[in-house]
Amino acid sequence: MNPMSKKREARVTEVIKAIKDSNGLLTLAAKKAGCTYWTVWNYSKQFPSVAKAIEESHETMLDYAESKLYSKIRDGDNTAIIFYLKTQGKSRGYIERQEVTGEGGGPVTLKVVYDSSD
Repeated sequence: MNPMSKKREARVTEVIKAIKDSNGLLTLAAKKAGCTYWTVWNYSKQFPSVAKAIEESHETMLDYAESKLYSKIRDGDNTAIIFYLKTQGKSRGYIERQEVTGEGGGPVTLKVVYDSSD
């Protein structure tokens, strides 16, 4: 391995650490790594390990946010309960929009009638 490769490998490792430290927020990761957003973005396209770090950071934050939502639900927070039911309870009828179906739940059939007197 030539010295340039070792330097590049060290830079990738530094960018991955910055991504993890910034919870996958690329602009913040770039600042932490001392580079531009586009450098981090390009690394994510060139190096699977960087793309994986971004994905894992996003999944970790999503898990964290979900755990906070569940805590609020357990505490009886009505807003959290309603939000959860609207987004996750659709199959049980917790929806706000009207869903229009045809006969027997099938597709809606439209019949267009033209008036020839116009």
